[in-house]
Amino acid sequence: MVKRILMMALVVMMLMSTGACGAFAEETAAKELVLAGFDDTEYRNWTSNLFFERIEKMTGVQFELKQYKKDSEWTAFKAGLEKGGEMPDVLFKAGLTTPECISLYEKGVLIDLKPYLEANCPNLWAYLQENEEAMDAISLPGGQIVALPYINEIPVQNYLWVNKTWLDKAGKEMPADKEALEDVLRTFRDNDMNQNGKDDEVPLGFMGPFDLKFLGHAFGLVANDYNIYVEDGQVKYLPFAENFRPFLEWCKGMYAEGLLEKDGFIISSNVRNQMITSDEKTPIYGFIITPMAQDAFRTEYADEYEIVMPLMYEGKQVYRDFSGHILRGTFAVTSACRNVEKVLSWVDYLYSPEGNILVTAGLENEDYYYHPDGTWSLTEATAGNTYFSIMALISGGATAPGRLNADFQRKYADDEQLLHVIERQDQFVNYLVRPFPYYSLTEEEAAQVNAMQMELGAYVDTMMGRFIRGDEELNDETYAQFITALEEKGADAFITFWQQIYEAL
Repeated sequence: MVKRILMMALVVMMLMSTGACGAFAEETAAKELVLAGFDDTEYRNWTSNLFFERIEKMTGVQFELKQYKKDSEWTAFKAGLEKGGEMPDVLFKAGLTTPECISLYEKGVLIDLKPYLEANCPNLWAYLQENEEAMDAISLPGGQIVALPYINEIPVQNYLWVNKTWLDKAGKEMPADKEALEDVLRTFRDNDMNQNGKDDEVPLGFMGPFDLKFLGHAFGLVANDYNIYVEDGQVKYLPFAENFRPFLEWCKGMYAEGLLEKDGFIISSNVRNQMITSDEKTPIYGFIITPMAQDAFRTEYADEYEIVMPLMYEGKQVYRDFSGHILRGTFAVTSACRNVEKVLSWVDYLYSPEGNILVTAGLENEDYYYHPDGTWSLTEATAGNTYFSIMALISGGATAPGRLNADFQRKYADDEQLLHVIERQDQFVNYLVRPFPYYSLTEEEAAQVNAMQMELGAYVDTMMGRFIRGDEELNDETYAQFITALEEKGADAFITFWQQIYEAL
């Protein structure tokens, strides 16, 4: 439970949700300010959650809380907001997309917070002044800031994990390049590494082309979800890269050898979860691509897995920066707000080191305590309380605004394996490459590019699977047909679209 609580602070997901617009007048008459937002964490109710009670005492700001627990209802609520209608003062854990921010700002629903930040958000403003990329990331094309971010100093990545117990048992070093990786995979395939008498070892587990593309770093390939990256100021398309075919051939060879999960292209997260939670407690995966081992394995053996540093390619190590440090759209203020300065002062507390501790660990000497050496532990009552995270914390579920206090997380005293994971994550940051800068799209631009991506992206992923599985021959002729099909489906227009977005940044 302790590890799960801490991992909530490290693995923050941007969840979207929606809700029907309801009347606030009768419910909120007794309170000056209204805070509405989304949190679908099971059993967590904001009205009884200690976080809001505690931060009210620290800031003096009191809210009437309006919590939406269904994604569809929260999305519908945001879509129904209109200037002049009944609105909350604040959107919290808002999950606002850039098109939503632009649309709601243009409608007069959300206000530009940038003029207020320096005076009312000293913690956030200091960070933005030191991090120009972060300022750019949360600004609309016109320079307005209508939603505040979550700042994750240990960004979420889709790592390659290895079973270190198996690695040590095999007498192998941590693989440093693709050749060494293949050697270890063959060892895992050919030996009963889990010693259960079954031929059930999966050398490398993955779920679909999305995961496999993270192995592209072994060929120097790093692209975003649109298969786009920038090189020397020019937008490039992953399938057109010189190394993309060699990468596919490498994966094809490993798949044919039984080094990649046989059902990797068809396995679903539901099936994987059933495998994880089944009565079978013996680990079967040698390597697996996943954000956190705790989410992919039974608790009994998750600690056996360790992050593999990016594989070497031409003397360099690069890896796709999956989520980045900035998660946008977590907090916004509406034009109905009666005290902008007050609500910004309230949210700025979450950008302070103390504020993040309140979000992720609770209250000192009640939920956690410091040791003389500066490390900390959860109290006995908290560590044994299964419901602690939903009764006293606000982390988990949709993303709250604030800034991860990484130094605090590194000083947790009771789990050496967790601290080792954080140490590996800190090392990993040195190799991260953002394929494309932070950008903002209007609703029209998003609709345009998503329509293109629906056809192009689906075709790329489908052909990746067919080539790697051997359903389609991979030779000069078939690969040329693949490239031609992409061109016919509008790849050049797709690249031009992103080039224009890039040049406008």
